[in-house]
Parts: sequence; structure tokens; C-alpha cells
Amino acid sequence: MGGKPAVPAKRLTFRLHHPTIKGIDTLVRSGAAPSRNALIEVLVERALRTHRRSEREARAEKAYAQAFRDTAYAAEQDELTRAFTPADAEAARMIDP
Repeated sequence: MGGKPAVPAKRLTFRLHHPTIKGIDTLVRSGAAPSRNALIEVLVERALRTHRRSEREARAEKAYAQAFRDTAYAAEQDELTRAFTPADAEAARMIDP
């Protein structure tokens, strides 16, 4: 038997506004998930992936900002940009004649 290993579940109680409950039920009826519980899990997993991606991007942005404060790194990047400018222009002409 393949698939995901069983993960223990815990019962929780939430208070949700009626429009939210109606939205959950609409999504379940549309086939977004087989049940309310499954839908909540799918949406939380999606939100966590988005959150983790945002955190990675923020760390990368911070690292790049720090790297560009290094004058040798910034000079090297400027040189690479100048070196690839003709190739970039040629590729752009091929894409958008």
C-alpha cells in the first residue's frame, strides 16, 4: 500500500461567519475537496507554501542587497551585464521583431 503515511488528527472547534461557511460548502460541492476538513487542510497547506516562498524570497532579497553593498561583487555584476547586453538585445529582436 502506497500513499501518504497516516498522520494523527485532532478535533478543533472554530467559529466562522456564515458567508465563510457558505463559501466552504460551495467549494466542497464544486469538487475542490471531498469534505470541509479536506478543504481546510488543502487551503492551509497552500497558504503555508505561499508563506514559505515569501520567506525564501525575502531572505534571497536580503542576501542580494547585502552582496551588492560589496563593491567587488557589484562591479562583477555590472561587467556581466555589459558583456551580455548585445546577446540580450539580439534575443529581444528575435522575440519581438
